[in-house]
Amino acid sequence: MSSATKVCPVLMSYEELKSGKDLCQIVEKAFGYNGLGIIGIYGIEEVGKLREAVFRDGFKFATMDEHVKAKYEHKDSYYGFGWSHGKENLQGYPDYSKGSFYNNPLVNKPFEDPGMVDKLPAFASPNLWPSQEVPSLEKNFMNMGKLVVKVGTMVAAQCDKFVSSKCKTYEKNRLYRMISTNKVCKARLLHYFPIEEKNQHSREGKQSEDEKSSKKMQDPFSNWCGWHNDHSSLTGLVLGQFVNTKSGEFIESPDPDAGLYIRSRKGKLYQITLPKDKDIHVGNTLLFQIGESSQIHSGGQLQATPHAVRGARVPNVSRESYAVFMQPSWDELMDVPKGVKPQNAQSAQAAEHLPSRVPTLASRYGTKACPFTSCNYSAFNAESLAAYH
Repeated sequence: MSSATKVCPVLMSYEELKSGKDLCQIVEKAFGYNGLGIIGIYGIEEVGKLREAVFRDGFKFATMDEHVKAKYEHKDSYYGFGWSHGKENLQGYPDYSKGSFYNNPLVNKPFEDPGMVDKLPAFASPNLWPSQEVPSLEKNFMNMGKLVVKVGTMVAAQCDKFVSSKCKTYEKNRLYRMISTNKVCKARLLHYFPIEEKNQHSREGKQSEDEKSSKKMQDPFSNWCGWHNDHSSLTGLVLGQFVNTKSGEFIESPDPDAGLYIRSRKGKLYQITLPKDKDIHVGNTLLFQIGESSQIHSGGQLQATPHAVRGARVPNVSRESYAVFMQPSWDELMDVPKGVKPQNAQSAQAAEHLPSRVPTLASRYGTKACPFTSCNYSAFNAESLAAYH
């Protein structure tokens, strides 16, 4: 049994969100200092078909032969486009537990200038698709991402109202502006391999330390996805789907302890679940989490929380997931509101209770490479990625 407390995220209906009315109290409960940094928007009917389609495509690609998947790796973008497996380190060890297919969900080629691609390969590279192997992936991936961003911009507008109510020097509608105008965001279609396959991948990759690492991790809640904070502005999540890898059939969770976990700023562990309600389910709900960029830009009024994914302790079960990282433009200044101390972006208590190996904000922001006065998102992104690789 898990030692975590099972909890539903703060919930809001899509109709309520679209109404445009002031929802500051709900936003504060979800994203403020005492919140868990997550909110669920339910009643989005388009989610169901898009979710099923993109997850079937993701499963199909992730279970193809390794030499096929290797054709869609993109080293020049630091594996930030196309297929990535075993290229990241989480909690200090090569991560073979999941494979990711990254692309821009809004546009296939955000920059015509090849100089921009050379300068900013992690942001500006064109999308990479397995058009022969999985021809429907491009359409399904991008349609899902565009819906997440559409809803995400509405969430951002409400976040702006909340921050403005607490900080008079906050730039009006800043988060909404950044998300709605920036066409360089990143979506990630994830395939969490069955636990026994993860160990097989590590052996084939001659990474025996990966198997040893499970004993060294501070807890078992991160054996599918290690503890981390998102460093973008706002992350949109499509709820995960378990799959029987022998039959390819979508199944209910076979392990009540598998899934998404969050550690609060006071150090308490929570497992995120949906309520048993016919109107709130995986086919009509999206989750949104605050990232560290919003934490900085709001001067700490919005708070990111570390999270991890615990694997299913059942053989032949994978999990499909999809996330969209809505982020500032590469040249957006990483500054706090006027009159706010940059150090306020992360409290000492929150830093103290970060899980092991999750880097503090202070280790990446207010540094020589990312100074308070002149750091842009490109530099902050590079510092953050380096901390996990």
